[in-house]
Amino acid sequence: MAWMLCIDVHASFTVQPKGIKMKNMMKNGKFYIVCNTYLPNSAYTNRVLGFLRGFSELGVDTEAVFLAPDANRSKSKSAYPHVTFKYMWERLPFANRLVNKLAEEYYGWKFARMLKPGDMVYLTNFGNIFFKVLGKKGVKVLHEKTEHPDIYHFKGFDVERYKREVIKLDGMFVISSALKRYYLSLGLPEEKIEVLNMTVDSNRFAGLKKQQTEQYVAYCGTASNNKDGVDELIKAFAIVHQSHPEVKLYIIGKIPEKDDASGNLKLIRDLGVEEAVVLTGVVPSEKMPQMLKNAAILALDRPDSLQAQCGFPTKLGEYLLTENPVVVTKVGDIPLFLKDGQTALLAEERNPEAFASKLIWALEHPAEAAAIGKEGAKVALSAFNYLTETRKILNVINKLQI
Repeated sequence: MAWMLCIDVHASFTVQPKGIKMKNMMKNGKFYIVCNTYLPNSAYTNRVLGFLRGFSELGVDTEAVFLAPDANRSKSKSAYPHVTFKYMWERLPFANRLVNKLAEEYYGWKFARMLKPGDMVYLTNFGNIFFKVLGKKGVKVLHEKTEHPDIYHFKGFDVERYKREVIKLDGMFVISSALKRYYLSLGLPEEKIEVLNMTVDSNRFAGLKKQQTEQYVAYCGTASNNKDGVDELIKAFAIVHQSHPEVKLYIIGKIPEKDDASGNLKLIRDLGVEEAVVLTGVVPSEKMPQMLKNAAILALDRPDSLQAQCGFPTKLGEYLLTENPVVVTKVGDIPLFLKDGQTALLAEERNPEAFASKLIWALEHPAEAAAIGKEGAKVALSAFNYLTETRKILNVINKLQI
């Protein structure tokens, strides 16, 4: 599904960010944010919702338009002042993969046709809408990427053409320093590239109190080995289990299929920790913050990879907001934000013994670990603030109008 955020450029702003002259933001047109798919509770969708919330709090009249439905024809349950939602796909009688893809193409084409000189478009992620919009006369195009284009792209999308044409962009937003270097290598000048940090919604964790439960280490997300190193975490936990058999490992998310393509179910059996590993299945988003808060430790044993270097895990920000101690590997930009023993416990990647030693230390030094957790929460509140990152977008828009 695609999102389109349309800001009424003639509206007055109730809040003016420091250093941004909002009255000159757009002279003759509208500002749109376009996304490909709305997936409830996904990191991608939550990031866009954070920007919508930011625009709302900045007093910007905003229209969020969805081009194509997901499989469940989902609609946002969020409501923000100054923000309205429009679903262009509402008249579609049903949704499936083919219909959704055709709807994305059709409404992308229709959206591009409605653009006028003076408009500005902010493309989050990408699809063929990228090429439809980029050549529009008099339209400025901004683009955001949170993953390397060689990792995530849609079937039928010409990645090589994309790499050639990104130099036509008026502005580029990336989530990591590695992605910034990548787009520099494609020919984009440095002054056109801005790093937008990962964002989290601190309100979801505000006021939570730890509830008495069994002691457990928690990981949440897809049981992916390549992306998040769940197999490495299981190996590390098996070491912890030898000295702390009372501690459980909660893997919160979709349970591996019966064919066990990841091999994690077999790994759990082979390591003899079946009784200590809890596969929760998918947990409703409203219950996730409390489940994370109740954990003794939150873990992310992410291996080094192109994805780890260029992306940034949203779950890490959510972990930190719980004020629990976080054990995470030193990959990508993570060490730029977190310091070992001060705001988190950092371990070498693909090293179960090293990761286990951090988990064991946190279990055996609860007071010191809790203090580290509190400092980590401060990092999340300051570095991953949705309003701060929204202001970066507005600052670039303002510069393009000068």
